Amino acid sequence: MTDWHFPAGQRFQCSQCGLCCRGWRIHVDAQTAARLKGTPEARRLEHKDGRVFVRKDAEQRCSFLTPTNRCELHDRAKPAGCRQFPFRLTRTPDGVFVGASFFCPSIQANEGLDLSEFQPELEEAVAHLPIWGAEGLRVWNECRLKWADYRRLESHILEHPLLEEGLAQALWSLAQFSLNPGRNLNEYLQGAQAALEPPDEPLVLMEHHWYENLMRHLGEKPDRRTLQAPAAPLERYLRAVLQRKGLINRRALLGNLALLFLVPRFYRHWNTTLGSPERAIQECENKIVTHPNNLDDLVERMSDDFRELDPV
Repeated sequence: MTDWHFPAGQRFQCSQCGLCCRGWRIHVDAQTAARLKGTPEARRLEHKDGRVFVRKDAEQRCSFLTPTNRCELHDRAKPAGCRQFPFRLTRTPDGVFVGASFFCPSIQANEGLDLSEFQPELEEAVAHLPIWGAEGLRVWNECRLKWADYRRLESHILEHPLLEEGLAQALWSLAQFSLNPGRNLNEYLQGAQAALEPPDEPLVLMEHHWYENLMRHLGEKPDRRTLQAPAAPLERYLRAVLQRKGLINRRALLGNLALLFLVPRFYRHWNTTLGSPERAIQECENKIVTHPNNLDDLVERMSDDFRELDPV
């Protein structure tokens, strides 16, 4: 029997805002594409890179989105990714961890039903998911981390009085572990605070460097001022990403942790430029944490750089 882990207190109810149907390429799974083959709706699909996507209109909206923000395919052939949104599912040796995309306004507002109420309709999606961590997790190149050690790393972050400091210590420790995996990760975690004491803070310099690199890659001008933003939305978001096991999907662990370490800097920048912590979190979710598909090469280079931080 699969254990299910839901974020305590998180709620959701679709408000039909249509935001999730705009902006990005919407993938159509093979089963849905086959169901639509030969129908008039198939003309609104396009084939790229060996996959099938929904065509977008001039305003970058899904072509199946109606003027009332309803999906034309909802009752007939709605793509699997659309049916699952905003849920984020990760299958691990400890069971299925359920989270949600903070790009969704209802998730940020915490409105609707407790996420556990949606378990029956998520059961089918889980059956096809790989189990992450069963044979360890790739940290960098051939270096791997045992699942139990990953949980220790995650706990170190979540139990730290200041979550941002916990992320910094975890990142330094994991970078050192990738250089010398013969030592126990816990030894690095225990020495991380002393290693990151000012005035010698190479991690801070690396943060500035990669924040600016990534901002330019996104086509935005980096802000070098010391910016402020409400702490509570950021804290809630970072904890949600960790709870849904956002660090272990897709890329190597070190790169994902480096990106999450940079999120507070991006959050403060976008809060300043957009004037809203909610919109800042949406930008972090969309461009950095969950949905970006064009950062892989940069993240590999960033991982290499963080491995060069001076050891204790």
